[in-house]
Amino acid sequence: MSQGDGSPDSFFCGIIVERGDGSFVPAIHWNERTVPAFHRSKDMHIAVCDDNFADRHQMERLLGRESDKESDTSRMFYVDSYGSPETMLSHPKAYDIFFIDVCRTEGLDALTIIRELIEKGANAPFVMCCSDVNYREQDFPENTLFIDKPIKVAELKEVLDRARELKEAAPDTIELRDLAETIYANVDDCLYARDTSRDTVVTLKDGKKLISIGKVWLFKRSLGQKHPEFINANAGTVINCNHVKGIKFCFVIMEDGKFFFITKNAKAYVEQYLGKDNS
Repeated sequence: MSQGDGSPDSFFCGIIVERGDGSFVPAIHWNERTVPAFHRSKDMHIAVCDDNFADRHQMERLLGRESDKESDTSRMFYVDSYGSPETMLSHPKAYDIFFIDVCRTEGLDALTIIRELIEKGANAPFVMCCSDVNYREQDFPENTLFIDKPIKVAELKEVLDRARELKEAAPDTIELRDLAETIYANVDDCLYARDTSRDTVVTLKDGKKLISIGKVWLFKRSLGQKHPEFINANAGTVINCNHVKGIKFCFVIMEDGKFFFITKNAKAYVEQYLGKDNS
């Protein structure tokens, strides 16, 4: 059960994962960098942040019923609910939709929470649940939807469908951390990433270079299973196939004119991905 202190009350249908200590947790609690390979892109990870205990659990029940209706499509909802936003703010990129209504906690307001989520890299739609406060009168981001309480089933379905459309249309981002700050870059803007002696340098299509702590394999892993366009050209270089200009002999040429040694297997992968033979 949700404790009202920011600890999540999670429910889900079907998939659990086992940790090394033998305990089981919902996949939603895995860091976004380590989401299991069997996670399906159709599934939706939903955060509910509501400081009204009764309303929060009513939303859980309604989302559970909507998840049951989706069973024929092999799509499931994973839901974490929070009485306060602290824990949710620690991993905002894990979620595909946020349902928020925070208006009874002194010192907290929904708009501030959303701004913090955006600062931490969240690019999922926000659904404002209007009760004591009419959020429509406030200045929320463009990817914000609104629904009135008490929640009606038909309106909830419409909001979920629209939120899914917004999420699919939003650019995917990747978190890059250096010693001074955390930057969220659009995945499609990344041309390639290269190892240095201590960290990884990511080059964007506008020529900007971002430094991220850790080796290049961590960059590749953080992309997960949903970005087949990224491939290890060699042990120290990850390239984005969508920005490959061509292949000559044992070198891959990127859009910005840079070229890197490419292994035989990687060369075959890139040629297959591009649907042509550049050799």
